[in-house]
Amino acid sequence: MLLMTLIIVAVILTGLALMSTEQAHHINRAAVAMVCGVIVWVVYLLNGSDFIELMHSNEYATFVAESNTATDSVKYFVAEKIIVKYIGEACSVILFLIATNTIVEVLHNNGVFDSLVDWLRMRNSRVFLWIISLLTFAISANVDNLTTVVLMMSIISQIVRNHHQRVIYACSIMIAASMGGCFTTIGDMTSVMLWVRGAITPSAYAAGLFLPSFIVMCVFNLLISRKLHGRVEIFSIFSRYDGDDSYLAPWQKVILLVLGIAGLWFIPSFHFITKLPPFLGSLFVLAIIWAVEGVFNLERNGNVLLVQRHYFRNTEFIGMRMILYFLGLSLAIGALTECGALDFVGSWLENSVNNVYIYGAVVGVLSSVIDNVPLMMTGMNMFAVDTLANSQSEFVVNGIYWQLLSFCCASGGCLLFVGTMCGQAVLSVERIRFNWYIRHYLWRALVAWIVGMGVFYLSHLPVC
Repeated sequence: MLLMTLIIVAVILTGLALMSTEQAHHINRAAVAMVCGVIVWVVYLLNGSDFIELMHSNEYATFVAESNTATDSVKYFVAEKIIVKYIGEACSVILFLIATNTIVEVLHNNGVFDSLVDWLRMRNSRVFLWIISLLTFAISANVDNLTTVVLMMSIISQIVRNHHQRVIYACSIMIAASMGGCFTTIGDMTSVMLWVRGAITPSAYAAGLFLPSFIVMCVFNLLISRKLHGRVEIFSIFSRYDGDDSYLAPWQKVILLVLGIAGLWFIPSFHFITKLPPFLGSLFVLAIIWAVEGVFNLERNGNVLLVQRHYFRNTEFIGMRMILYFLGLSLAIGALTECGALDFVGSWLENSVNNVYIYGAVVGVLSSVIDNVPLMMTGMNMFAVDTLANSQSEFVVNGIYWQLLSFCCASGGCLLFVGTMCGQAVLSVERIRFNWYIRHYLWRALVAWIVGMGVFYLSHLPVC
């Protein structure tokens, strides 16, 4: 059993190394994640009876007693009782992100965000930095941060002509989106995972992380603003796509925007009232917005819309690639959990270290070189959510550990760009050189994270 566990760990570590160095070898990280996810479960089955006896002895005995097939009972148990748990959790997150991303797509396709381009055309470079950062921070709190980054990068590409200035604003957008998405349950893939797992609730989670996240963004902006001098070099001729299929009146765009924002904030309430999975609320909101958009376009364009719609091309980052990547990671980390490796590491940490701030610091450093999504999954599965009433544990619902884990994954992932999908999107769109970012921006992001950690510690001190 030890040999098989070591093989599973080795396969996952190799996969993480390949995924983290995608920019160098150009092998699709989604392909690597899927291969790892399949291989580790095949290895798991080779010694499945021992792993099941270790982790699910009672459930397996019940399954065998109720099953009609005595042969291959281990394989059937793994397929029907174990692996589906991780696939179900992954699909809940994926469906939620697909729905919220599509909501933004519908709004964008109908010109709801077009007025932002006009409004943001200003000359003061430092004022523009703060406005674009605050706007990104606010949007990413309501929509997943990767969608926000791609949207805001599209906006500044229509405004800022100077590439050097655009790179500075892109770095600020990356930090603001990561930290804005960090403090709400619907703003980041990692916080959605915590919410689906039941480790956090929306209100308490936002209250605990808003101030540290906001401080990280502000500190980074203060440090980076020193590189901005003079005026923003904007495009003198304002030209953008204004597709023939977007004839909505201003009041119709306002209605769609209000429906979008109100609908996104309705999702946590829907989950709280019904206890149904959050993705059902997001799908319901999407259906409402789609219906209203259809009525508006039917009135403008007739019974049949033959015009090819202009869709915002973020499929490279938010589409099938993201779905397969996340599913592959869920399978891989699930196998790592089921072989008992994460339980062993979690027990060792509690007995030897027993300090969640050290856990957070390590996760932050690791997330700078490894994608924060697998790190978040690993941290979540390493400790169980403490459901005991009046428990003083740091692993209770809305406990310090879950908030610190999310905060450090978000802020630490921005240190080297490669730790978040937001950073990878910015790196690809603006073609920023990795060594150039390290020389000019790494220390700024590190200082912002350290200050944010200090604010997190002070704001979570027990009240006497």
